[in-house]
Amino acid sequence: LNIRQAFAVESLAFHNPNLFVNVLFMMDDGHQKRINKSKVAETVEKLQSKYENIQFIVVDLDEYMAGTSMEKWFHCTDWRTGPYHVAHLSDGLRFLTLHKYGGYYFDLDVIFVRPVTYYRNFITAASATNFANGIIHADHGHPITQLAVNDFPSNYKKNKWTHNGPDLVLRVMKIFCGEENFNAINDVSCRGFGVLPRSTFLPIHWSHWQSFFIRRPANETGEPSWITNQVVGVHVWNKLSCNETAYKNSTQEYVRLVSHNCPVIYSIAPETF
Repeated sequence: LNIRQAFAVESLAFHNPNLFVNVLFMMDDGHQKRINKSKVAETVEKLQSKYENIQFIVVDLDEYMAGTSMEKWFHCTDWRTGPYHVAHLSDGLRFLTLHKYGGYYFDLDVIFVRPVTYYRNFITAASATNFANGIIHADHGHPITQLAVNDFPSNYKKNKWTHNGPDLVLRVMKIFCGEENFNAINDVSCRGFGVLPRSTFLPIHWSHWQSFFIRRPANETGEPSWITNQVVGVHVWNKLSCNETAYKNSTQEYVRLVSHNCPVIYSIAPETF
């Protein structure tokens, strides 16, 4: 759990004390990455000491897949040989987890700025033609999740990055809502399953991700104009921004976000992160 992921976890718990925040670590027969155990221990210990609503769970993937529609895909296909296999596994696991338990799923690069619990049973628009799949809520047993875990192994394509994630959500929404026109997919046509506008969680377009790390003039201390009352969380596009340096106590917008919304982890953050 690196420092930026810990920021995301804390911001969710900080703004939603009535939610159980479960952080899942996946164990897969020796395919674990080498990690800095001391840093993991520090961030986990800090979060657990401050927030009673955070718990860390290690999941054995063999057991997690057993008896599900994704078990055969996991064991009997060549998905591991694809160029996006880690991202695709993550895509499948979020749908499976929501199907098993219901609740919210959030990527670990979303910094929350206010509570999310007002919103239930939703997906978020990513553009004028597609959905995001990094921010989802579905009640336990919702037919959307059943459609998703059936579609994933049936239509899996290992060489197409978005096919098993955002594109899958689009396919499933069209089926569930009985609507081919993207702009006509809404909570009415989808029997109460809503579509949140992009500004709710993606107020900064991916093409402008660098704006999070530009140093603002020292006299600009207020929130930026794009933090409106509609913004619940801020997706910071980790795939693009992960190698950009943040400087503690600087005027970078990312630093402002985490210092205000992740006070415990920010207090132990190094000078650069």
